[in-house]
Parts: sequence; C-alpha cells; structure tokens
Amino acid sequence: MSKKLLTLNRRFLLLACTLFCFNQQGYANGETLPEITQSQLNQLANTLIVKYKLISNMPSFCPKDVGDFCYQAELSLTSPIEVPYSNWHIIYGQVYPPFRIESEQFNIEHINGDLNKITPKESFTGFKANQSILIKLWVKSSLINEGELLPNYILSADNLKSVVIASTKTVIDPETQLELKPYAIVSNNKEVMRSHIEDSNELASSTWLYNHYPANTKSVDYSKYAIIPTPKKLVANTLATDLDISAGIRVKLNGFSDKKMSAALEHLSSLGIAQNKKGTLVEVSLVQNENALSGSYSLVVSDKKIAITAGDDAGAFYGLQSLASLISVDAKSVPIVNVEDEPRYEYRGLHIDVARNFRSKSFILRLLAQMSAYKLNKLHLHLADDEAWRIEIPGLEELTSLAANRCIDFEDQHCLQPQLGSAINVDRDGYYSVEDYLEILAEAARHHIEVIPSMDMPGHSRAAVKAMESRYQRLMKADDAMVAKRYMLSDLEDKTQYHSMQHYRDNTLNVCMPSTYDFVEKVVGEVALLHKKAGTPLTTYHIGADETAGAWLESPLCKAFIANKANGIDDVKELTAYFIEKVSTNLANKGITVGGWNDGLSETNNNNMPKSVISYIWTTLPAGAHQVASQHAHRGWEVVLSTPDITYFDFPYEMDPKEGGYKWGSRRTNSQTVFQFMPDNLPAHAEFRTDVIGRKFSSDDRVQKDDKGNIIHRPLPEGYKIKGIQAHLWSEVIRKDHLAEYMLFPRLMALAEKAWHQASWEVPYDYNGKNYDENSGTLTLAKQQAQEEQWQLFTHTIGYKELEKLDRLGVFYRIPTVGTKIINSQMHAHSVFPGLPIEYRRNNGKWQSYITPVDIEPADNIEVRALSRNGKRPGRILKVATDQG
Repeated sequence: MSKKLLTLNRRFLLLACTLFCFNQQGYANGETLPEITQSQLNQLANTLIVKYKLISNMPSFCPKDVGDFCYQAELSLTSPIEVPYSNWHIIYGQVYPPFRIESEQFNIEHINGDLNKITPKESFTGFKANQSILIKLWVKSSLINEGELLPNYILSADNLKSVVIASTKTVIDPETQLELKPYAIVSNNKEVMRSHIEDSNELASSTWLYNHYPANTKSVDYSKYAIIPTPKKLVANTLATDLDISAGIRVKLNGFSDKKMSAALEHLSSLGIAQNKKGTLVEVSLVQNENALSGSYSLVVSDKKIAITAGDDAGAFYGLQSLASLISVDAKSVPIVNVEDEPRYEYRGLHIDVARNFRSKSFILRLLAQMSAYKLNKLHLHLADDEAWRIEIPGLEELTSLAANRCIDFEDQHCLQPQLGSAINVDRDGYYSVEDYLEILAEAARHHIEVIPSMDMPGHSRAAVKAMESRYQRLMKADDAMVAKRYMLSDLEDKTQYHSMQHYRDNTLNVCMPSTYDFVEKVVGEVALLHKKAGTPLTTYHIGADETAGAWLESPLCKAFIANKANGIDDVKELTAYFIEKVSTNLANKGITVGGWNDGLSETNNNNMPKSVISYIWTTLPAGAHQVASQHAHRGWEVVLSTPDITYFDFPYEMDPKEGGYKWGSRRTNSQTVFQFMPDNLPAHAEFRTDVIGRKFSSDDRVQKDDKGNIIHRPLPEGYKIKGIQAHLWSEVIRKDHLAEYMLFPRLMALAEKAWHQASWEVPYDYNGKNYDENSGTLTLAKQQAQEEQWQLFTHTIGYKELEKLDRLGVFYRIPTVGTKIINSQMHAHSVFPGLPIEYRRNNGKWQSYITPVDIEPADNIEVRALSRNGKRPGRILKVATDQG
C-alpha cells in the first residue's frame, strides 16, 4: 500500500472516531457523554435501525388494572456503529400513547396528541455497534395491523436541526403501489393477534377466504342486465337482439339542461360510447314527466332507440348513469331492457376527511365523478380538525399560512406540530384556495352532488385555536389589541388540564368567549358566500360537536360566564350544549340546517334547538345505534346513519396485519359487510352480526323503563324513515391519494347499493318493538337465500363490469386477496370478485396464470395473487398452506 494511501486511511479513521468512537470504560465510570453535533445527528438518523414489534394483544400480558384491551410491544433501537452521545431524543407518533414502559436506558413521555418523546436516561452508556437496546411498552388498546404504527420518527437535539430517521420512512412497493413499513413487525400468528380471551375473529388467510367467499360459478354474461346500484324494477327482453351502438349515440335533451347532463355524457364517452352528430346513430331521447318524483327515471332500451323519462334534471342524469352502468367497457351493444327506478333515500353520502391528511383537489374532482356514477349525492367535506385547517378564509390568513401545514416545529410558530407521522409533508399538507373550493362546488353541482362543509367544533379544533393564537400575537405586536382579540378562541389564563379522545391538551374552543362566536360567524359567513358565488347555496353545515374533553374547568372567563346567571348556565358540564344550541340557532336564522354527530347533539335541550336538525348516528350496532337513532327521531330530527362498523372505510377490509386502518369499531369491513346492511332495521343485525371481537349480542327494541317507571327506550315513531346513510373515510393513517382510493373502492359501490336500493330480503322494521338476537329468526332462510343470490349477482357485476371501468378511469381500487384450498393434492383458487386474473408461483419462481386447479406437493412454497381487471396491476400476495387435508 502506498504511503499516500496509508495517510488517507489514517485520516478517515480519525474522522470516524471523532464522530463515533468513545472510551467505553471511561463513560461507564460516570463520565458525561459528549454532546452530539449536527453532522453526528445526521449520521445517526441515517443509520439507526428502529423496529416496533407487537408481542401480544392478550390482556394477560398487561397489568391487571388495564381493562379489557391492552397490547404489549417492543421498540428496538440498533446502531451499526458505536454512538457515545446522550443529549438527543426521538419524537415519534403513536395513536394510543403507552401507559407503561420498561427500559434501563430510555424514558418515554407523552407530549400531545399522538406525539411521544424517547429520551436517554442518565444510565444510558451509548450505542454499541449492532447491539439492540430494547424498550418494552404497554398500550391500552389492541394492535392487529400495521396501520396505527405511524412513520417518520424524528431525531432531535437542542439547538440542532431535527432529522427524520431513515429506517422509519415508508416506501411504496413498486409492483402493488401499496405502502410498506420496514420498521413495523406485526405477526399474523393467531395467538399474537387475539386481543381478548373471547376473541373469535379469524385471520383472512387464503384458506379462510376460500371458505368465506364461495366461488361464483355463474357464466360471464350473468351480469349482462345488471345495474349498480340495483334499480327498483328492471325487465329484460332476453330473446331480443341487443341494440347496436358501435357507431355512437345522438342525445336529444328536449328541454333538459345541457350543463346538468354534461358529467353523465362525459362518463359515457369515457367508457367508449361516442356521442356524434352525423351518421347512423342511436338516438338517446330525454323526455319530461312533470309528475315523476325527484331523482326518479325510466330507461327504455328498444331495438332502435333509447328513451329516458324523468321529472327533473337529477332523474334524467341518473337515467344516463344507469345506461353507463348497463354496458361494459368498449361495448358495441346495449341489452334490451325496461327500467323503472327511484332513490331509496334522499341522502346518499360520502364523508371525506381532508384535515388529518390532505386530499388533493384533483382527487376530489375524480371522486365526484365516481360518486355520481353510483348515484351518491352528498359530499360531506371534513375541512378542519386538530391536525390542520384546509380551506382559505379571507381575512383569517393564519388558518392556512400556519394551520394548513405541519413540520418539525413543536411550538406551532411557523406550522403545526408534526402529528400523525407527518414530519415529511410532500402531498400530505395543503389547503383549498377560494378558487379551488369554487371549482369543487361547480364540479359537484355538475354531478348533482351537494357539498356539506364541516369544520369540527368546539372539540377537534386545535388547528383553529393555534392559528388564532398566532394571529393574536401578530396583531398584539402591531399594537392592535382590539382587532387581535376579535377572533381569539382560547383563554390564555385557562390552566385546565384535560386530554381529548385523541390525547390533545389544547384542542377545544373556549365557548365562554364572544370572540369564539365571532369566529364561527366569520367562517360560516365566508363559506356561505363561496357557495352563493358558485350558485349552490349553503343549505347544510356540519358543526361536528363531538368529543369535547372536559375543558374550561379552570378558565377564569368561563367561571365568570357561569357566575353570570343571565346565560342560563349553572355548571361547566352544560357549556358544550350551550355552544351547540347557540351555533345551531344562529345557523337556522341564516336558513342553514345544522348537522352534527349524535353524541354532542344528545347533550342539548331540544327546546333550545332549531326545528330542523340532522343527527349523524355514529354509535356502533352492538353499542346501541338503534337506541340513539330512536331517541333523536323522537326529538323530531332527521337521522343519517353513520354506524362505524358498517360505514367507516378507514377500517381494514379484512383481518390481516398488512391491511391498514383503524379497528376500534370493526376488525373487518368488506364489501359483503356493507352489502348485508339493513339500514331501516338496525336492531335486526343482532341476528347475524357480532361485536368487535366476534361475540354475539342482542338488541332489545321494545319499550324499556328505568326503576322509576321512566321510559328510557322506545321503538322509532310509527312510520318514521331515516334520511339516509353515509360512508366515511377518516384519514389519520391514509397518507396518499391513491391509498385513499384503495380504502374506498370497491366497497363504496356496496354503500351506494344500500343507499339507493331496498332489497327484497331486508327485514322490515317492527314499529311495535322486538328483541333481536341469534335466535329471533326474522332473517329467514328464504331471505338469506335471496340475499346470497343478489350478492352473487353484485360480485359478478363488480368483477366483470365495474372494476374494468375503474381501470379505464385510473381509479386505484383494492384488488382482493385470493382464496385457496387444497383438494386431493391440487390447489383450487378463486376471488370474491370473479373475472379477475389470478396468478401463482412455486418456490419463488416465475408467476404463472391460474386457469385450472394446480398439482402441488406438501413441501412446495406456493403464493397467490390477483391482478386488476386489465391485468396490469397485482394485488397483495398470500402464502398458501399446502399441508391442508
């Protein structure tokens, strides 16, 4: 080796030692570890290996005073090189903070929301190369998938620039385009996944899938006459020759609005149905019928033309959408049918949370098109929450300049705290400008969809609180105290210690301050102006009104407010109801109907509420959704069903560690879960559904009284009908637009089916009251068979027609995992949605198409996956258990 090269090697070793070498014995004898430098911090962030491993979900592994649910986990920190520095810490996100830890060298403390801080103890002696340091922790929850394990752990030190630890970043699988979490270790071992001694939930193994979803053996043309959502009546002429539309169609509006039909005509065009003005074309004629119900239509396809009759633009629009649903992609003909149809519910909604993780404007515009294709007509847009504010409000610039962005700023000076693993913003933050929101409103109107804005309050309001505190500080520095105080939302002298449901200490509007109501007036007023400018008046506003956290106890302003008897408040516990009643009345005075979640609305005095109220019932079925719905119906309110165990699409499709999502209300919410929903009869679900851990339950819908003879429950008022149902996509753990589409599709189609069509097999509601359980038997065998027959048609239509349309439109739907079974040494395979290509590979070899059962040996390592309908995108891989009997 040359002298020059030796010199360079010595310099390199000296530099490396300067960064990371230390005298282990010296520091072990009590000497202080040196402070870390910026370059050393950067190096540690790039090399430190973090792993979060689930040990067990069983409460027996946890302290006895925890309750029914607790999981034990293990955080391991491993450095490939020796690191002798102790003046650093790690900030990381955890949905439920640990309540107990064990570690000789580290502490964990909760900061705010999901933020936690890992700090070396005085006993920390540094990292030795490739030797892991473990932190045992216990959490009051269960952990069944990787969804709650948030990314982007932040390495920080005083006076240094914080850095994201590289090993905690997510990556996108280049084949499936799904999110991978290298730091997460969640086993699919049954004993690890069980969260309770009575937990009977089954993992969605390929064997379970095969048995749970019987093979659909219908012929390819089985869904030829199917429309999703199912029309009220369809008569097909199966003997007639289909109508040839290969040359295109010519649409005659006959007085219907061209603008109001444009979105449906564009949808037809996107599916290959050309609209021309010359040549031998099929005429599509729209016909007025003033006596028809709003939204209803008839669709007649004869051997020469197509006629759609409707009483309003919405009905004609839905008739065109049914025509699009009737055909397949690039169809050259349309079957001969006669359709008579009308909507089941007036309210057919989808709630999209853009606050926790932002959804781009282009995502919303694409979503509107898909919603209207399946006749959904309400977009409930959740624009603000604790983690961010997502709509521009003229005159309140801090709402978007500060509160629409999150970064590594724990003091909320330039942005909000990096909640939900959001240290890397990219496309997870942003807001809708005035122009953006006007465009969304205009596009929604073209698709016959009403936008219902929501900025949650008085809880779930940290983004607004911090933005207005920033505004206050800015204006106070400018010596403009009067203007500074105008929209303040917090009492700076309030020392109340509280924790919200999401573990925030500072997320609630102070409802005792006049400036809070000025803020609400300002926000609602500006949003109403935008709706007016777009030509779509604001008729419904959702205020949230849920999960207030016991704030205001030590607020001087609230103590004075309560002491002033003129307000009619005697106790701090009455303040939430006071806020909801006042805001609701103010909205009603503007001609705006108030909507809110059922828990907050339940606290109000009905005499103080406006006549028109929409209550969104988000109680689960086992927890008594039917009771809450009845209580609010008897108040004279309209009810929209938001039952989480059916309608929350941020829950996992199946019980599998790789299927992300929250799980507090349901371990699996798949398309069949939604399809089996009977919205008109909530208590009847006790006959066939179970609670979150698989236990059976009962729902008593008869009149019930307490010990004093007071009625505490009674059936719905005679003849009462709910207003509608709504799907929900909360976005805490959904970081990208295409992953949001994955969570929505295809189960959103099942929700649309329930919102539009009342199936013949559904159990009618008994207004006299009835007790339902596994033995009550109202869902008879005949009804079950009819349900299964319609489910087969539904899945066939999705698999052979609708998914191909989503492929064409670029929608990133979930490709189902494949069910398999070994029969006589052959692997049989199928998917819940027939028509999707299936592949298998043996011993990590090449993927091969599955056509017929495959011969296998017990020693084979067999894996299977399905592909998108167009064959271009693979779904998740499942391993096949080849040792089955």
